[in-house]
Amino acid sequence: MIRDDSGRQVLNLGELGIENAVLLGRYSYFGARSNLQKHAHFGIMEIVYCVTGQQIYEVNEQQFVIHGGDVFVTFPDEPHSTANHPEEKGSVYWLQIEVPENRRRFLGYRDENAAGFLEGLLTMPSRHFKGNPVIKAGFDEIFQRCKDELSPYSRLSVHVQLARILQQVIECSASPRAIPGENLRIEKVKKYIDEHLNSNLSILILAGQHHISESHFKKWFKEQVGITPMDYIQRRKIERAKNTLSQDRAVSIIDIAFDLNFSSSQYFATVFKKYAGITPLEYRSRCQ
Repeated sequence: MIRDDSGRQVLNLGELGIENAVLLGRYSYFGARSNLQKHAHFGIMEIVYCVTGQQIYEVNEQQFVIHGGDVFVTFPDEPHSTANHPEEKGSVYWLQIEVPENRRRFLGYRDENAAGFLEGLLTMPSRHFKGNPVIKAGFDEIFQRCKDELSPYSRLSVHVQLARILQQVIECSASPRAIPGENLRIEKVKKYIDEHLNSNLSILILAGQHHISESHFKKWFKEQVGITPMDYIQRRKIERAKNTLSQDRAVSIIDIAFDLNFSSSQYFATVFKKYAGITPLEYRSRCQ
């Protein structure tokens, strides 16, 4: 039932006989992969739930940075891609649902219930918002049940979980993304990190800035940003390195590595490839 291919697992939901359900997939990458080319799903909406890491998607020439815990939606017929960004390391679920032209039947619901369900999905106020643990638990449950041959009851359970996931997506889309006060606080932390990328940043130093314990800081940061503080710091260093590599050929790769407080140019190259999918030298060559 589950097709496994180089870190990706895909379920063909259509084979389960669930009306309007197309595909459910998940992947866990330990390093960056090639970029996702521009494509569209005609008559199909796609819902992405980022479990860990960071992904960048582009729709209508607008880019969205998706972090752990975020939901991202592309509506039917919308071309989307990762632009010139690789599919980054992390873990992601994605679900494809067919939107029927006749709004009187959807996912086993009929008439007003079907129309109401579809209206909730197609009129979500945002395509990018914070999800909740119920969405991930629903995806986990479906994959767990589909590991073995499905009984009639298991098929029903998958059907119920899909409806529950979509309901949670609709409700999360209408909720505030974050508390304004927390937004200001996390922006101050990000600003401090950006101003000290060439120093030896540590959790102890960052937690001390806010007079809280290291464990509390790590938990709070991940809740707000979706990735760990050290993962965020490494990503910001690589973004700054990309900027230097593309704009100033006079600066050597070794100098860039030491300026960003990497212990060696070899370690810098390893981290760079993990996030960018290519080496610093290859990146500089492509920028010409």
